[in-house]
Amino acid sequence: MWECRQCRERLEDQFDACWNCGTPRNGGESLAAAAVVNETADAVPRTIEQLIFVGLNGYALALDRHTGEIVWSNDEMRSGYVTLLLDGDRLIVSTNGYIYCLDALTGEIQWHNPLWGYGFGTPAALTSVRGQNSANVIQQAADISRSSRS
Repeated sequence: MWECRQCRERLEDQFDACWNCGTPRNGGESLAAAAVVNETADAVPRTIEQLIFVGLNGYALALDRHTGEIVWSNDEMRSGYVTLLLDGDRLIVSTNGYIYCLDALTGEIQWHNPLWGYGFGTPAALTSVRGQNSANVIQQAADISRSSRS
C-alpha cells in the first residue's frame, strides 16, 4: 500500500497514480491538473468521462470505458432491478423503491431515501436538470451520426 502525497488516499501497490486526485505515485503534478489523458490498457480512470455505469441485481458498478475493467462496485443497495441516472458528478441509483446517491468516481453512498409509502419497483425514468434521460442520449447519438456524415 502507498499513500497519495496530495490527498492522503491509501492505494494498492498496483496503481501508479491516485485514482482520487490523479497525482502520480512518485509525486509531481497531478495528471488531471496537467490535463494528461493516458489511454493505455492499464490506465486508471480519473474522470467520469472515462467510466461506464452498470446496474445489475441491486449492484451499481463503474467500468473503465477503454478496458472494461471494474473500477468500483457497490453492493450495499437492496437487490432488484436497477435504474441509473448520471447527474453531473453523482450517480442516482433506484432499486426496489429506494433511491441512492453515489459518488460517481468512488461508488460511495452519499445519501439514500427509502421513499416510504410510494411502493416498490423500479421507476420508468429518472430525470434531472444535470442528468440525461435515454431520449437525450438517443438524440445526441443521432446528432453525432449526422455530423460525421457531413
